[in-house]
Amino acid sequence: MGDRGNIIVKDGKSEVFLYSHWTGSDLPEVLKSALKRGKGRWDDGQYLARIIFCEMVKGNEMDETGFGISSIIGDGGTDITVNVDDQTVTDHRGRQKTFTQYVS
Repeated sequence: MGDRGNIIVKDGKSEVFLYSHWTGSDLPEVLKSALKRGKGRWDDGQYLARIIFCEMVKGNEMDETGFGISSIIGDGGTDITVNVDDQTVTDHRGRQKTFTQYVS
């Protein structure tokens, strides 16, 4: 079981997959908080991915399971794509918003 999901961060031709085993349905709100906090890094994929992941694991930093970082997608569920180049977020239903629209 679980409540799985991924935030896929696309930066140029690269992608990193930020995986959650238990909090997939919370990812839209987690991403909103991360984008608000990381507004100064919206154009910097390396830092933005780290900010998003830190928001995902907040309070669970020392756990051995529950979250992961990969070059391949983990078990799906709630999957959200963050495109750094276009500054857009696409949800699991294919709806797209700019970062500014997403955080408002």
